[in-house]
Amino acid sequence: MKHVSKKKIEEVKKLIELMKQYKVIGIIDLTSLPSPNLQAIKNKLMNKIEIKVVKKSLIKIAIDESKERDLSSLKRFLENSIPAILLSNEDPFRLFKLIKENKTNAPAKPGQLAPFDLTIPAGPTQFTPGPIIGELGAIGLQTSVEAGKIVIKKDKLVVKQGEVIKPEVASILAKLSIEPIEISVNVLAIYDNNVLYEKIVLDVNQEDYINNIKLAYNQAVKLAEEIGYVSKDNVEMLLIKAYRDAFLLSKELKIETSTEVEKSEAIREVKTEVKQEIKEVKEEKRENGGFVGYNKNAEEKAQNILKELQDKKIQEAKEQKPKQKSMWD
Repeated sequence: MKHVSKKKIEEVKKLIELMKQYKVIGIIDLTSLPSPNLQAIKNKLMNKIEIKVVKKSLIKIAIDESKERDLSSLKRFLENSIPAILLSNEDPFRLFKLIKENKTNAPAKPGQLAPFDLTIPAGPTQFTPGPIIGELGAIGLQTSVEAGKIVIKKDKLVVKQGEVIKPEVASILAKLSIEPIEISVNVLAIYDNNVLYEKIVLDVNQEDYINNIKLAYNQAVKLAEEIGYVSKDNVEMLLIKAYRDAFLLSKELKIETSTEVEKSEAIREVKTEVKQEIKEVKEEKRENGGFVGYNKNAEEKAQNILKELQDKKIQEAKEQKPKQKSMWD
């Protein structure tokens, strides 16, 4: 670390030691985050995260000098930003969600786009009569004076969502302590256990993610049904389908049979055996304290019984199908 003052060397050493204490290291961008808002977020999450604001050059040196882990992949996120180091022991995805949910509010600035419809509500203000009455009137507010204070008579929509906030509107919103802009820490990337997670990966909509899992499950069940693959999740459904197919076949061949699925002895037998296998798998899972795959024996038994059931129905159909009389009989 040539050409670095002793003070900066000590600062780098402290940063390196601090990074050793946490398993998760991230880079955040402070470009659009006012200092008061940063402090408010740090206070909210003080037991979950630590943020160190250090000069960009010193962060680079600390990354290069870190011997415990290879943090070099974080260096590219230092460019085109006002970076700070994010430190935590939380899971990266949980950490990102936590930070995203803990936002603070800030005054609107001229030229910003309104995040939603901005309405100034009716009611008393802290202002006494003066030039402020003209400023309020300039943006369309109806006012009166009551008990020596200016009162806004009606709610007024001053900016629609997505529209540019004009200077005069931003000024009045600030004077009325209306802070419509939500601000959160801009996380650029997080490093954990030799894996770098960028913002685009971390920013997952939990509801969409769960819906995608449900969709994948439903599609897998349908595919398994189509190809006849037996698992603990679809065995009962496949057995019912096999019975129904056999029943339809028996109707076409005019074979008398029960119309109720539950009266089929073969179905009951398979259900009993499969349920016992599933019970054994669950007990094995509890004993081992982890996930145990579906028992292969149960799968083979179910496949064999399904085949036997199908073969049996076909054989019965052949034996019981009445012969058609030929013209020579």
